[in-house]
Amino acid sequence: MNVKHPVRSIMNLVFRRAPVEAQLIITRRCNLSCGYCTEYDKVSEMIPLTVLKQRIDVLHRLRVINVSLLGGEPLMHPAIGEIVAYADRKAQVSLTTNGFLLTKEIIGRLNAAGLSNLEISIDAVSPDPTRFIQKNLKTLRPKLELLKRFAKFDVNINLVLCEQTKDGFKGMLAEVKAMGLRVSIDLLHGSNGAVAIGGQDYLNLWQHYYQSSDPFSYIEQEYGANLLKGVANSKWKCRAGGRFFYVDEFGNVQLCSAQRGRLNKPLLEYTTADLREQSSCYKGCETGCSMLCHYRGSAIDNRPLHTVKSMAKLILRGRTTRRAAGGVVADATT
Repeated sequence: MNVKHPVRSIMNLVFRRAPVEAQLIITRRCNLSCGYCTEYDKVSEMIPLTVLKQRIDVLHRLRVINVSLLGGEPLMHPAIGEIVAYADRKAQVSLTTNGFLLTKEIIGRLNAAGLSNLEISIDAVSPDPTRFIQKNLKTLRPKLELLKRFAKFDVNINLVLCEQTKDGFKGMLAEVKAMGLRVSIDLLHGSNGAVAIGGQDYLNLWQHYYQSSDPFSYIEQEYGANLLKGVANSKWKCRAGGRFFYVDEFGNVQLCSAQRGRLNKPLLEYTTADLREQSSCYKGCETGCSMLCHYRGSAIDNRPLHTVKSMAKLILRGRTTRRAAGGVVADATT
């Protein structure tokens, strides 16, 4: 993950205890309907740019380090370039997409707007005849080639490990690695965020990911393995609402996408006091939680030394990989 302003980010992260990330929904609309996804619909109106600017202003006031633009499918928003550029003024910006709408023109707009990181969700090598999985490498390879040629921002691939993807998982990792791209992994979870898979087969694949690819992060390596073993993992404090939070389409702050309705406070009323309060309390849903990006965000406070060691390992592994690949893989931090 590219960090555009490392000194400013470290100051905000360590000394001001600012949020690592705010996930901002900019539309619920999506051009796909993946079977495991609960984050989209086909009817919602686009959130107006003026409304999104008001919400981004609050994120800037709270010194959020990374504003993550989510959907639905964010590239469906007609003002996506303006949204990225506005958020980029005082934060770095990332965007998660299914990749189908990427074109040379859109990549150029994102470059000009200052996008830092793009995550593409791809789950299988080939099309799934059941349509449960709709994002596959065969269909999206031309989009990845466009990104390799024209993108000035970092790109990583995200895979969801589940029953429908596990048989082709190793092949998928090998294909993505051959393209010089970094991979992050999500473990399939239920509607409340609890892990929905487990067992030795999945554990073997999880371990294979860390042994054979260029991982996105090492922070959750042990934690994810314990989840797949069925170990409770209850001895950690989720910092949702503080170190990270989720802003829904109505402009309300939620703990995360899987725990909507629990906090539900308007973002325009959110303050640093709210950040401190939410960071200091257990949420009660930590046991079995497989929202790995939130585990990473919480680890900064829960396990600071482990976080630093994991980041150092990532950087060293990345340098080794680049030397072996002739400099294909770019530097990254999480």
